[in-house]
Amino acid sequence: MRSGQPSTPTLQVWLTTVLAANARVGVDPEIITYSQWTSWSTLLNASSINLVALDINLIDVIWDDQPEYLSGPVFEHPIEFAGMTRVEKLAMARAAMVTAGVDLYVVTALDEVAWVTNLRSSDIPCTPVFRSYLLITNETATVYIPSPETRLKVDNASSDGEDSFPITVANYEDFWTDLAAAGELAESILLPGPYSYALGISYRVHSTVPSNKIKILTSPILLVKDRKTQVEADGLRNAHLKDAVALCQFLANLEAAIKRSEEYDELRAVEELSSLRAAQEYNFGDSFTTIAAYGANSALPHYSPTNETNAIIGTNGTFMLDSGGQYYDGTTDVTRTMHYGVPTQEHRDTYTALLAGCIELARLIFPVGASYTTTDLLVRSQLHRLGRNYGHGSTHGIGHFLSVHEAWNTTYDVNFFGSQEPGYYKEGSWGMRLENIVAVVNANTTYEAEDTFLTFETVTLVPYARNLIDETKLSDDQLSWLNQYHAKVREKVGAELLRQGHTSTYDWLIEQTTPIKRRVVHRRVNIVAVP
Repeated sequence: MRSGQPSTPTLQVWLTTVLAANARVGVDPEIITYSQWTSWSTLLNASSINLVALDINLIDVIWDDQPEYLSGPVFEHPIEFAGMTRVEKLAMARAAMVTAGVDLYVVTALDEVAWVTNLRSSDIPCTPVFRSYLLITNETATVYIPSPETRLKVDNASSDGEDSFPITVANYEDFWTDLAAAGELAESILLPGPYSYALGISYRVHSTVPSNKIKILTSPILLVKDRKTQVEADGLRNAHLKDAVALCQFLANLEAAIKRSEEYDELRAVEELSSLRAAQEYNFGDSFTTIAAYGANSALPHYSPTNETNAIIGTNGTFMLDSGGQYYDGTTDVTRTMHYGVPTQEHRDTYTALLAGCIELARLIFPVGASYTTTDLLVRSQLHRLGRNYGHGSTHGIGHFLSVHEAWNTTYDVNFFGSQEPGYYKEGSWGMRLENIVAVVNANTTYEAEDTFLTFETVTLVPYARNLIDETKLSDDQLSWLNQYHAKVREKVGAELLRQGHTSTYDWLIEQTTPIKRRVVHRRVNIVAVP
């Protein structure tokens, strides 16, 4: 069975077909969410099957050579990058608690804990967070971390401008006991519910506190965190500039290697791009596992090369590169598709449709309160004209030195940073995707605005593949936007390349960002004399 196919049942439906009545299905209550538990138990109970919360994870019992959890130092995210102190962030959380009418707030999302505490680590690959829980009351805040006595690298005189660390640090193992005690003392408890990319609280969290005191709401921290402060917004722009330098270096090197008929495979691409990013200031590694996919591999939207699938990047197919970096001043995510030979007209038509969708979305002016539903249709519209579509989302939020896929409330507001990423995948043959990170900013309108109008600023600064663009399929406005974008890339990235001494990449960039002129299409006209 293949997940996502119409003929493949969900796991819980499948269980009802293979288990007899009165069977028991065990789950780890720390892993399954409360919303999952509710839907699963309802479905299974209808078939007289019982869902059971286990005290121990059964996989842990049989997995003898299980590796240890990653547990690097938990370190300060300096105020020069964070932009707000812990005290300020806790005050915002407590203000939201007053509005919600609660006196205990249980924070379980790792990126939310990291954001509020201005702490980072490396417990999760590519995401600078740490295993943790956070309990916030009207007077106290306690963060629970594994081995805090050896891992926490923060002085009492915190660098965020406070006289002392305003959060109590406790052992991770003490969380469940403390949660039960705090739940008994509290009058009303805020537990985060599922929202966008946020999964909500686990079943164990929900079952540890009195059910009659629970309010399940969208996490207030989520709703604050996805609108960047000015310091965070400036940092994200700076991170994307540095990231563009590394990516342009890589693309220039790859193109030159292929022109020399040098053997260059997907795994080498992953390694060399990661190395170039690591050389940039404040880099903290990749933001996710790089998707470097050539030929038929590029038809897999979330492919990552392995020793078994590794392909040589050639000249007969498309090469899709989706990658990103973690920097102290921001997180990046960018996708470009290249062709190092002669693309077919189908390649060019599809690529141009994806590009036109990105351009139309970038040019959009919309009233405050517009949602993702509207923009998703627009970015797909050019591809729809070809009778094509794609099966993944077009937009996700992005964190500030946090998760590359960040939960958001799907309604646009100033300083939301997120992706715009249309794609097309011809199964078993080829695929392509274009992805920019954009920021929502105030729009300039022809007349004085009678309401608040917004638009998108494209923060990603990487040129498009010229040989895949059929400019005759772009409108005058679309072609003008493209040339203006390339001029911006040349100006900003070019200056940074020269500052860092990368003159050969600068020469490549100048060639890639030369204005595209519309070709004149000559048509033969037969003139017939009419007597």
